[in-house]
Amino acid sequence: MTIEERLNSLKEAFTGKAAEAEASSVELTKTKEALASKEAELAESASQIAYASGALEKMAAKVAELETALAEAGKKYLALEASFETAGKKAAKIAASVGVDPVEVAPIEASASSKTDEEIAQEWAVLKKSDAKAAQKFYDLNKSALMRLAGLR
Repeated sequence: MTIEERLNSLKEAFTGKAAEAEASSVELTKTKEALASKEAELAESASQIAYASGALEKMAAKVAELETALAEAGKKYLALEASFETAGKKAAKIAASVGVDPVEVAPIEASASSKTDEEIAQEWAVLKKSDAKAAQKFYDLNKSALMRLAGLR
């Protein structure tokens, strides 16, 4: 092999290696760009996680605040319920202060509530056949039970 042939073979080998190096350089550049892109995405995700974490902490604080307010409202409700007097109780106190014995305000309610809806409906049906005025009064007193039985409430 002559020097010139040797030089040509080295030039060919060098050209091949230079092309390989160039291709590797291009691939390395692309990889670096992809890495930079992924690092930017990672930083964005980290900032979103930090924001969400802060929002979660704010929500947890708000929940704790609302639970405290609910507990206070419950205490106020219980205090109000304990101090609540119905008109009947007030009237009984006033009557007792002037020496009158208090009487039960609505004794009919206790007897009406001891019947089932079906019994009330049967009694109303019997009254409708015999006495229309009595049936109307009975209906007015037991309207909610009759409506419940008919499925309207």
